[in-house]
Amino acid sequence: MASSHITSDLINNLMDKVRPGITVSSFKVETGSRRGDNYTAMLFRVVINLTDGSEESLIIKCLPDSIVRRQAFKSDVLFQNEVAFYTQALPALLSFQEENCKGGIKFSSVPKCHLAQDDLIVLEDLKARGFDMPDRKTGLNLDQCTMVLRILARFHALSFAMKYREPEKFQHLVKESVNEVYFTLDNEDWYRDYYRTATRNALTMVKEKLTGIEMADYIEKFKSFVDGDSVFRSMVEMVKPREPLAVLCHGDCWSNNIMFKYNNSGYIQEVCLVDFQVARYGSPALDIVNLLYCCTSHELRTSFMAQLTEDYYSTLCVTLDQLGCPENLVFCKEKPLKEMLLKEIHRCGRYGLGLAIDMIPICTCDSEEAPDLYEAQTQEESAEPVSSFNEQCQQKMSELVQELIDNGDL
Repeated sequence: MASSHITSDLINNLMDKVRPGITVSSFKVETGSRRGDNYTAMLFRVVINLTDGSEESLIIKCLPDSIVRRQAFKSDVLFQNEVAFYTQALPALLSFQEENCKGGIKFSSVPKCHLAQDDLIVLEDLKARGFDMPDRKTGLNLDQCTMVLRILARFHALSFAMKYREPEKFQHLVKESVNEVYFTLDNEDWYRDYYRTATRNALTMVKEKLTGIEMADYIEKFKSFVDGDSVFRSMVEMVKPREPLAVLCHGDCWSNNIMFKYNNSGYIQEVCLVDFQVARYGSPALDIVNLLYCCTSHELRTSFMAQLTEDYYSTLCVTLDQLGCPENLVFCKEKPLKEMLLKEIHRCGRYGLGLAIDMIPICTCDSEEAPDLYEAQTQEESAEPVSSFNEQCQQKMSELVQELIDNGDL
């Protein structure tokens, strides 16, 4: 099913910008994501044949044609936030980097955006450049996780540096351009039933998995965390910016929003972050715990958590130096940066668990269990959490609860 947005005029106008002087002979529209890989927008891959014999491939992101679906998933608000990211926040940060970066690796791990407007975003096709999305059910391995954290560190460093060197520009062009679109008290009534169902499902899974008297304390502490409407309100508090550790965050850093390109030897060559609908101004730890607690195994975190956070911190410091803002200059009036970061990661453990209650069932479900945004919908519909009670889902949820309680984060 092709979106009504994708017309011959649109494709011709895009090609005038992407490949000026070369006209379109034909184009083909395909779905750009599998069922279960995307929830709030429709993605299409458009393969364009040009008159010079060459071919271009673009990804076109549209609002769902169904008004019912848009309302169910709050697609309009999320879409506008991503448009603001591509048209205001990201250009400001990249311009600052171009003017101030003194050698080293520059942050460029986002797809090229050809157009971003109210109901349409057009991006380069990363698959055409050899990028692939990891298997959400398998999760990320150590090499993948390390590379993504380095990318996040470079991305976050741009905010720290620009906020220090050009505070007024940063305030206007970056901080104020994006909004918290999900965890706000204005949304509490909207998501109340959603989170009640999600937390009830999670508690059922954990109870079934953690049996025996020795597990009673884990169950009680988790039950206290998910009691009533406390989870959503806790998330609202967690996402509020706390200076000086506040940056432009990706906001939805999980497997389906990360793409990898490998060399012929199977090593990671490049990483690209996609889908910035939930971009927010907040703690960098929000992105870190999102990645670690929703996309990695308990075994990986137990063995390599310290190594991964140290690598993130080292990359952040190197990037700040390259931007002319060494750590001791930016944070000289506060505690050591490393100490602040580690404290933030522990503080945001509850946020990571709140996300995991929603995301682990999504990560572990089969595609046919997920909503199909490409299917026509005219009747009333509401967003509902995926209710997956498979063994993998129960195991991951229970291990995370135990881990956070053992770490003193819950």
